[in-house]
Amino acid sequence: MKKAAIGFFTLFSLIAASSPAPAQLKKIRFSTTSIAVTELQFRIAQMKGFYREEGLELETLLIRGAVGMQALIGGSIDYASAAGATIAAAVRGAPVKLVLIVNSKPQFDFVAQPEIKTVQQLKGKLIGISSRGGAVDLLTQLILTQNGLTPNKDATLLIIGTPEEMMIALRTGRIAAGLLSPPRQLILYREGFNKLAYSGDYLASYPSGGIGATEEKIRTSPAEVLAFVRASLKGVQYFTQNRAESIQLISSYLGIKDLSLAGEVYDVQASRVGGMAYLGEAWMRGAIDFTKKSLGVTKEVPPSQVFDFSFVEKALGKTKNY
Repeated sequence: MKKAAIGFFTLFSLIAASSPAPAQLKKIRFSTTSIAVTELQFRIAQMKGFYREEGLELETLLIRGAVGMQALIGGSIDYASAAGATIAAAVRGAPVKLVLIVNSKPQFDFVAQPEIKTVQQLKGKLIGISSRGGAVDLLTQLILTQNGLTPNKDATLLIIGTPEEMMIALRTGRIAAGLLSPPRQLILYREGFNKLAYSGDYLASYPSGGIGATEEKIRTSPAEVLAFVRASLKGVQYFTQNRAESIQLISSYLGIKDLSLAGEVYDVQASRVGGMAYLGEAWMRGAIDFTKKSLGVTKEVPPSQVFDFSFVEKALGKTKNY
């Protein structure tokens, strides 16, 4: 696929210009895995009426873990926001594809105890991961390896569980370091914990937040998929261009009463959101290779089996060119 040559934000006038006049609203069901800043752009699009402008009435459901992907494949929902889970399912051969990405890089920071200043100082320490073989595990191993440490030899990886449990393990000193995403790592930084690394500097091709759809949905309802993608892109644009209002939304949506902390969350997210890197084949193959490694898959998986970004290209006025 031809690498995008035009900037992400300069194309949004084309999105608005190509939007259809609203007709009778079509109800769609959209699942999210958690209440997180990567989901906020969809919330903004809903609150601002962007979906209604596209003729859609959105119902958002909180469905955690693999259940959400099962609901998508089974037809109980129309779309899912779990980008990583969508890629994993498609790599395994499930009839789903990722049609939009909010963040083209992972959002985790490698957070360590206050006395630890470098990755090398983790030698002989316990490091928390959420599960064995998942994205957090592999990202942690990648960061350690690129800093000269051999995982589970120079430093031991310990299964901790959820992000909240990871925070507790750090605060109690059970582990020396672990990967956390906003706002959790920002809260710990205020308590004196250190940022050792940003995972996106080590792996540039793993998404956070997006839209997954079934192949049947793409085949039978392309106009609906395009409308959903286009409205969601408007939500991303609004988020990046309206800092003050977005901070207020972060405060209410994530339950962050401290507006200065909500501002920090916004600034981190705004600096990492958007970009068209994921339209390039190199990015797609990188995401597939990383997922294959986490799943133990060895067979060849073409990008066309996992991704369909033609709707993003149409929304931005681009032409598909293979």
